[in-house]
Amino acid sequence: MLIQIDHGCDRPVYLQIADQVKRDVALGRVAEGDRLPTVRELSSRLVINPNTIAKAYRELEHQGIIITRPGSGSYIAQGSSRLSEAVREKLIREQIDRLMVEAIHMQIDRRQLFGWIEEALAKFKFPEKGAGDGEDRG
Repeated sequence: MLIQIDHGCDRPVYLQIADQVKRDVALGRVAEGDRLPTVRELSSRLVINPNTIAKAYRELEHQGIIITRPGSGSYIAQGSSRLSEAVREKLIREQIDRLMVEAIHMQIDRRQLFGWIEEALAKFKFPEKGAGDGEDRG
């Protein structure tokens, strides 16, 4: 797992780490049950405070992305997020709204934005549920 920190970014470092772990899961780069680097290993590799790594791992655990086994380490969790469907929908809709605001401010053409979204949909690994793939909407 390759994690890169952008110290010039407004987003807190612990959230950058959490975002990148979630991205690797979504892209299929890490699988359920895979072990994450220890706090000490990742802290040393990224040259940042171990408390920052621990905070990122706590955030990921809170979201149901990872599980931590005392004395054993942190692992990618089995199954989906523990967040309720209503909470997941709310969080995703908020992200979509932020994306739309940015696209409008950057004067991105609607068709171009949809094209980029289609490319992203093809690139990422989605859970196989049937109803959630958008194919039945027209």
